[in-house]
Amino acid sequence: MIELPPYPRRASNAAVRDADPLAYRLAASGVGTLALGVLLLVGWALVQFEVVRAAWLDTLAGLVAVVLLWAGVLGLALGAALVAYPAGVRRELALHRFARSVGLSYARFGAPLEMGGVFFAERAPGADPSYGSAFELYRPPFDDAPLRLGVATFEGGRDAARGPRHAFRFLALRLPRPMPHIMIDSVRNGRLRAELPGAQRVSLEGEMDRHFAVYAPLGYARDALQVLTPDVLVCLLEHGRNWDVEVVDDLLLVASTRFRRGRDATEVPALLRFATLLGAEIRTQVVPYTDPRAVFPRTQVAAAGRRLRRRSVWCDIAILLGLVIGVPAAILGGVLLVAR
Repeated sequence: MIELPPYPRRASNAAVRDADPLAYRLAASGVGTLALGVLLLVGWALVQFEVVRAAWLDTLAGLVAVVLLWAGVLGLALGAALVAYPAGVRRELALHRFARSVGLSYARFGAPLEMGGVFFAERAPGADPSYGSAFELYRPPFDDAPLRLGVATFEGGRDAARGPRHAFRFLALRLPRPMPHIMIDSVRNGRLRAELPGAQRVSLEGEMDRHFAVYAPLGYARDALQVLTPDVLVCLLEHGRNWDVEVVDDLLLVASTRFRRGRDATEVPALLRFATLLGAEIRTQVVPYTDPRAVFPRTQVAAAGRRLRRRSVWCDIAILLGLVIGVPAAILGGVLLVAR
């Protein structure tokens, strides 16, 4: 087991004040904002259910109710954010201290997440990244870090490319060369089968198939198995059962659904250990890898292996129509059969 420094304890109130003198003033104003929000919602209830009756309300009751409702909801949301502000400062202090103790840098907001693949989605050429990074530990340089660990959150618009999760904790490791696209989906945190056709599934046999679903582009199953050696599989089984892993271009990506503040103390050190262990095993297989289908086998991957094929929307529509039409038809057929 790789030893890391202990995760920092909860920062004291004095440390929070030193880091941000306004933290507790904002929290105090948040309490008042919460109280105001509650009063506004009480007023909305009184108007909505006609507990309060007044002549001037006869024509304005609907408008007043809408204004009170939205103002109350906004007050509660803003008040909750202000009350939680000191906790956010504590989170930053802990991450900053831990990053320094392991030789990494820390940034409240990371560099743009310009990766492709499944986790971060394939955006259109020239489009801005769909996901932003926060609470990030990284190994410099900032703009092209060989190691990044942070929280990714979807920030794109309605038409932006979207991955399977709105927010998640991610680890990104730079590999020595581009590799075929490989997805290792942990069955513990919800399968990604809705994203990927089953024809690309690669069987690992034995116990591994009960814990992970592995996908590779058609024709690249043997390449995936070349990377996923027994040592790599043991590392995944012993240390990475809770996470999904993706190899895309020259990146090794790990995604965790445990991205909330309360999980920092366990997930951040665990992901760093996993990065060291899995990164070392994967690199051993990546360095000698060649793709004979590519023009330059030692440095390139052929177009067929660069991306997994995603499940088509039309496939989902066909399945839905099959259920809508097929189930009633089966029931009707059963009824007619019994009637005979």
